[in-house]
Amino acid sequence: MAKKAAEAVADDATEGKKKGGLKKIIIISLILVLVIALGVVAAFILHARNSADNPGGKDAHAEEAKHDEKPPVYEKLEVFTVNLSGGGNYLQTEIALKVADAGVSEQIKQRMPEIRNAIIELLSSKTQADLSTVQGKQKLADQIQLQVNSLLEVKTAEEGVSRVLFSTFIIQ
Repeated sequence: MAKKAAEAVADDATEGKKKGGLKKIIIISLILVLVIALGVVAAFILHARNSADNPGGKDAHAEEAKHDEKPPVYEKLEVFTVNLSGGGNYLQTEIALKVADAGVSEQIKQRMPEIRNAIIELLSSKTQADLSTVQGKQKLADQIQLQVNSLLEVKTAEEGVSRVLFSTFIIQ
């Protein structure tokens, strides 16, 4: 009888280990299922929010900007070749002006001799050192913009020249 009791205790211990291991597997499985379910719910909520904010599936602001924004207008100026101040160097550059509309472009064409003269005087006043850095070129572009807008008698850049762009910029 003692032998049977010992076997029963051993069987209970083995069965207890099996039940304990089975409980761990069930608990881990439940936690894993819960984590996956939470991830799916979170993804669904985020998708629903994005759909509510953007019913067409497109960026509404970008769509508005496309309709409101007209294509840019540029006025390309002839090549400028000038002697730089303070030495034997010269500058050759091509300039394009980004303007508010075709009306401003027409005004520029009408006043081209004055505009070219003002730009030539401005370019001739610069030294090689003034124009050798990106900041120097940007400063020159800003000065040209102000000069042209002044000649066009516009109050803001949005009404006249909004940007000066260099197509070529060679110093020798």
